[in-house]
Amino acid sequence: MNYIETNLQPGEEIKYVAKLHFFLFVQPIVLLLIGALLASSPKEISAMTHYAGLLILFFGIVSLMQRLLVKIGSAYAVTNKRVILKTGVISRRVVDLVLAKCEGLHVKQSVLGRIFNFGAITVTTGGVTSSYPFIADPLAFRREINTQIG
Repeated sequence: MNYIETNLQPGEEIKYVAKLHFFLFVQPIVLLLIGALLASSPKEISAMTHYAGLLILFFGIVSLMQRLLVKIGSAYAVTNKRVILKTGVISRRVVDLVLAKCEGLHVKQSVLGRIFNFGAITVTTGGVTSSYPFIADPLAFRREINTQIG
């Protein structure tokens, strides 16, 4: 059972669950491919290229591990009573917004975000701003919040 289901209030039901987009993994994959390509060059031809490839490969692995932890530790949902935004595996950050008190919800999509249908959601509550990137179909998430509000 995931975080959202275990923390539902009595009479609360999940209306929409947002997912993270696969584009979250594009940057680490590009780093891994470039690093592997450069690291596979023989040391006899260019030792600097080989070692630069190993360094890029290392950063690609670290970035991939970090993004996997983001994917595992994130949960975003809209219920009939509130919006739940949870991130983190070891340390946890949870934002629970009561629908009646939802102040601001901003969706930001780049050109690639519009093409591949992902974006960042920024929530403003009481002067505090929290941003959640790589949300798949962010307009549907916003639409569901607005539907539940009114």
